[in-house]
Amino acid sequence: MRKSQLLDRSEFDQMCQKGAVLEQDERGIKVLRLENGDMLKVFRVRNRFSVARIYSYARRFCRNAARLQKAGIPTVHIKQLFDLEAPAETAVLYAPLEGVTLRELLKSRSLTMDEANMLGTFIAKLHRHGVHFRSLHLGNIVLDTQGRLGLIDIADMSIYPWPLWCGTRVRSFTHLHRYPEQVRELRLATWQKIVASYFDHAALRPACEDRLRQHLKKISVFAS
Repeated sequence: MRKSQLLDRSEFDQMCQKGAVLEQDERGIKVLRLENGDMLKVFRVRNRFSVARIYSYARRFCRNAARLQKAGIPTVHIKQLFDLEAPAETAVLYAPLEGVTLRELLKSRSLTMDEANMLGTFIAKLHRHGVHFRSLHLGNIVLDTQGRLGLIDIADMSIYPWPLWCGTRVRSFTHLHRYPEQVRELRLATWQKIVASYFDHAALRPACEDRLRQHLKKISVFAS
């Protein structure tokens, strides 16, 4: 198990003074970019009886990164796990995955068919490796500097030692469609290429493939 280090208030304040705040809420800073480009992500437990008070969200973030790397899926590089002085507050220091998100690519230009093919294959790979990423959307998928697809913002996922069951795959695509504007921006032909590539590489049984195809038709944002 990765060892944690105490990050006291003065050290945290120094980081905040020199870094750039990327995300915060009413309880304080959530994501900070440091001068050297590293990221500090802070986790705060809201629920008094949450299991995260025993096994923290920051530790889960580190565990997910290690499991993704073991499966050959590019992601962030963990540098240090921290406990903060405030009760039930933890943080993780990591080097970001260098590249551009598919959301950023989509804003600047349309995804190419080759990239769409890569995306479908990538989602199939996640499912084959038991990765259920509840924050699956184009803003969390990165085309890295080596031309590979990888994941960021990896706190909210489960990784099983077996390929995802059919029902979980259905939920995975439902998560993606929580952002219908992103799917629409892909355009129909690109989305069809993603789906075709997924089924080419998912190695599904006929009953599961049929169920998933029917579900995709049901939640489609494109006019029939």
